[in-house]
Amino acid sequence: MQLYDMHSHILPAFDDGAKTVEDSLALIDCLKKQGVRNICLTPHFYTHEMSVEDFLFSRQEAFERFKPEIPADVNIVLGTEVYVTHYLFNSDDLSGLTYGKSKYILTEFGYNSTFTDRTMQHLEALMHNHGLIPVIPHVERYDYLIDNPGAIEELQDMGIFIQTNIKNYVSKAPFFRKRKLLKYISKGYIDILGSDAHSFTHNTPEDYTEALKTISDKCGEDVLARLMKNSEMIFSSAVNGS
Repeated sequence: MQLYDMHSHILPAFDDGAKTVEDSLALIDCLKKQGVRNICLTPHFYTHEMSVEDFLFSRQEAFERFKPEIPADVNIVLGTEVYVTHYLFNSDDLSGLTYGKSKYILTEFGYNSTFTDRTMQHLEALMHNHGLIPVIPHVERYDYLIDNPGAIEELQDMGIFIQTNIKNYVSKAPFFRKRKLLKYISKGYIDILGSDAHSFTHNTPEDYTEALKTISDKCGEDVLARLMKNSEMIFSSAVNGS
């Protein structure tokens, strides 16, 4: 089974993630040793701080500097973790923010969001006006969604994907939160996994193997395979544009 990391801050010297090329390569090597050869680089884009055009130019410069250092046996997709505000919609073209050539876009909101009409309007604008498919990152950070699984189901019914961070499925994770999230994975309320790795002290990718074992043991190998199959679909679309 191919393994995927769909959310990381490994692009060096760009956001609050890896500081140097050496840091980035160490994080990638950590994932490689755990069998993860398909990695998405999704640096933060705070839409109230700069324009889409300025962000894409700066991100591409950073990626071009990093590309010669990327190991040949790792597949990399460039994407963005987009903090959605109304400023995002000042741009007519948001296609550069997606996972590679795909229509999937990682969309973050304020953690206190209750997914009110305004938030839903933003999601609908991304889908209907721009033809994009939102992916909600680290669902566990939204208390409203965790306390209201029906709201997650409503988002999924719209075609939106839900991502969770691997650190929630290790022994040091809060027990009751972990138990709830495992239940949500089993029920299909979570679609893909990501490390959200910034460093070895902030969302370390070292947790990947333990997280997969926990999910497999508690939810079943078939459920884990579903998470990876969803990731493969997005990743393949990012590479091939299909």
